[in-house]
Order: sequence, then C-alpha cells, then structure tokens
Amino acid sequence: MLDISPYQLVIASLLVILFKQIVGKVGKEVLEENGWWLYTTVGYRLGDAKLKELGNKRAELAKIDRERKSISAQDEYARWTKLNRKFDKLSGETEKLVESQKGKKAQLGRILGLVLFATTSLPIWVFRIWFRKAVLFYFPAGTLPYALEYVLALPFVPTGGVGLTVWMFACNSVISSLIFMVSFPFQASVPPIRPTDEKEDKTKPAKPATPAS
Repeated sequence: MLDISPYQLVIASLLVILFKQIVGKVGKEVLEENGWWLYTTVGYRLGDAKLKELGNKRAELAKIDRERKSISAQDEYARWTKLNRKFDKLSGETEKLVESQKGKKAQLGRILGLVLFATTSLPIWVFRIWFRKAVLFYFPAGTLPYALEYVLALPFVPTGGVGLTVWMFACNSVISSLIFMVSFPFQASVPPIRPTDEKEDKTKPAKPATPAS
C-alpha cells in the first residue's frame, strides 16, 4: 500500500471530489469551448499560420461589414455591391479555415476529456480500490449506537472506524448540497405558466339557458 497517512487521504479525497463536483457544475462543453478559445488565442500570438490567417480574415470581415453597413445601398449601389461580393468571398474562405480546424478542436476535446478523467474519476477509483481497507479515523467506544458504527464501517473497515467509502459518500453529498445552495440564487427564474384561454373558458361556469319566449 502507498505510504499515505489517513490525514493525507482525507484531504486528497476531499479535494478530488470538490474538483469533480465543480467540473460537473461548469460542464464539459463549457470547458472545451474555453479550452479551444485559449488554444486559438495562444496559437495566434505564437504565430500559428492557420490561426493567424483565420484571425486576419475575421478581422477583415468585421471591417468590411462595418463599412458595408455605413453606406446606403441605394445611394452607393456600386460600392455596396463590391463590398458585398468581397464579404461573401471572405466568408467562404473563413468557413473553409474553420472547417480545417475542426479536427484540431476534436483532438483538443479528447485530450481535455482524458485530463478530466485522470484528475477526477481515476483518482476516486484508485482511492476506492487501493485504500479500501484504510481506516481514516475512529469513534470512541460508545459514542454512537453499535448499529450506526457498523454501518459507518462498511464495507471493509473494522466496526468503530470510518473508511474511505463512507467518507467519500459524505463528502460528495455535502459538497453537492453546498454547490446547489451557492448557485441557486444565480439561476434564471422560470416564469409561471398561465392557463390558456381555452382552459380558462372550461373553468368558467356555464351560462344558464335563456327560456324561449
């Protein structure tokens, strides 16, 4: 067994679970998009030919678009048409460059997925298998009812102790609840659903029939 003290094991497992919960809350897609943005930004500044060309074309597209919107198609039709053709041509070239970068983006996504697996799921499984019999701490005898001590010791540690399985379950539950409590006030509110007119009409009492004269 690796030479790790119970204190180190408690802290390490807590940090891994915290990081995994944060990653789950943020979302893998968001991390991939931010990773791709960082890659393209750094690559552009380091002089990557494709990324530099893509950045230049996007800047030129934005410039042409501003110029095109600043003139009237009726007053300067010839100039507006010329700018429009140039804009369409650059748009096509930009799309081709974007398509050529999709392979790199997919590769970066796979690398990020492996990194996340190596820093979240893999350590948890290593802890569960390698340190499954490690006792993190003991309760003094008689502190808890025997039945509760027995449950807390499941599945591999002696009765009276707390193992990694129970500790990680408790950490996961507490951290998940804390993240929910912190993020809940910032979630978008859902507007109440109003009943449709048809439903409202059904709930209204029917008018009494008018007697024939």
